[in-house]
Amino acid sequence: MIEPYKLAWSLVFGISRGLYVFAGSFIAAALYRYVAEERITMTTAMFVGLITAGFASGPQKLAALAISQPNVEVLSWTIAALFAIPARTYGDALGKRLLEARLSSMKPTTKVYRLPEDPDNIEDVPGEPPAPREVKKRIAGREYEFPRGTPREDVERVIKRDLEEEGGVGRAVVRVDGDEVRVKLAGAKPPVSHTLPPDRVAVSVEPKGGSAHIGEGDKVIVYADGRRLCEAEVWKRSKSGVVLVVDREHADELMRLVTKGKDVSLVVEPTEE
Repeated sequence: MIEPYKLAWSLVFGISRGLYVFAGSFIAAALYRYVAEERITMTTAMFVGLITAGFASGPQKLAALAISQPNVEVLSWTIAALFAIPARTYGDALGKRLLEARLSSMKPTTKVYRLPEDPDNIEDVPGEPPAPREVKKRIAGREYEFPRGTPREDVERVIKRDLEEEGGVGRAVVRVDGDEVRVKLAGAKPPVSHTLPPDRVAVSVEPKGGSAHIGEGDKVIVYADGRRLCEAEVWKRSKSGVVLVVDREHADELMRLVTKGKDVSLVVEPTEE
């Protein structure tokens, strides 16, 4: 049986050495979690803590105490070893927080979207003029960087707006699927002035009854102020108006009637087979 004063000394030695055990086990647990990305075993944490306390106490002093008071030493080291339990828990928690901070700093905050690198993978919009190949070569492989979490619709809208500002592009269709960007392009229509034949001019009118029955490229008969005025070709149409290509000699008369508020009607001529 251990005498009371020796029991007291065992408690004192155990607590003082336990502080070193706590420090060694705490550091070991934190480093192990940070480096190995997993929790250290209780045995390893306790062993490192006891080694730390042993070096702090001094090997010669420990040997002398073990010989002179073996019961006190056994009890004090048992008490000290218990300090490894909370040290492992708190050290692992600190290491986990440091690890999460490291991983979050390594994670990119932006995401890059890249257009197809092969111009042949940039398709044409069906039924519309194709975009020139030199335009496709120019935009192939172009990269766009967005903050992570940007909605897909916003990514598509920004890329579409950028592509439609390119010379030679009339319209762009952009679809984002994960990291893949699919693009379809329609070529820009040339200005009407570049396509007008000699002695022909373009006139904008709003026909009576609207333009829903008229298509671009249609041949039409123009009626103004209740009488047949001329024949024309529809170059462009909108919801309520059209741009007509007419002979220069009829343009002045047509515009004079339009400015007076006279009604203009267009009759579509059938296409000859």
